[in-house]
Amino acid sequence: MTNPNGKPRIAMVMAAGFGTRMQDLTKEIPKPLLPLGNVRIIDTVIHKLANQGIERVVVNLHYHADVVREHLGDGRKFGVELIYSEEPELLGSGGGIANAESYFEGETIVVVNADVLCEVNISELYKWHYEHDAIATMTMLPSTNSTDYGLLLRNAHFQLQGFLVRNAMMPFGLKTGIFTGHQVLSAHARSYLSAENQSIISAFYIPAIEGGERIFVYPYEGRWLDIGTKSFYLEFVGKIRSGEVNLNDFMK
Repeated sequence: MTNPNGKPRIAMVMAAGFGTRMQDLTKEIPKPLLPLGNVRIIDTVIHKLANQGIERVVVNLHYHADVVREHLGDGRKFGVELIYSEEPELLGSGGGIANAESYFEGETIVVVNADVLCEVNISELYKWHYEHDAIATMTMLPSTNSTDYGLLLRNAHFQLQGFLVRNAMMPFGLKTGIFTGHQVLSAHARSYLSAENQSIISAFYIPAIEGGERIFVYPYEGRWLDIGTKSFYLEFVGKIRSGEVNLNDFMK
């Protein structure tokens, strides 16, 4: 079901993981709550969603769930309705979404990772999704760096063709890129998922592609920051303090 005004209304922020690559920094608090100046990582993500018209944000919780809930509250400070989806056991990228299905009201939703900062325009992503009559759309940053990342594969028509594992040979005739952590999922796409520990790639994307479903990638070439490691995080915080990076750019 489409939101009547043609814009995304509901988003899910994936925030349940342990953040182990942050080493000692996440012993007491989860990675989404690591500070970036005066705000936390997840704050920037939710502010961006709110500023782009999202009304309801669902956040999945597991590691230090109470700490996240206490910090974010009911969403009023962001201007959104905030709903928590608890996971007593981690359910993965697919199971976590399925576990929160009752909060989506049958609508097509936007799903974002809690540890990624990106200047992608959520409304344009959503528009692209509907213009291509897709059941799901992944945002792709062009790249051939298969050393550090698993990559998306698309054809000349921007249809998702599959996934390239790290260090694999570059394919002939297909474009490659990094998944930015932003995707649009219809209710039909989510019907592939179940509330158990599963990857959305193996549970939905791969079988859906094999079944001929219409799945597209949205081309994006702006700034994208994956706050994935302790060293990157510390370097990035330094750039914020020096004024080299303006966090407001990632919250518009």
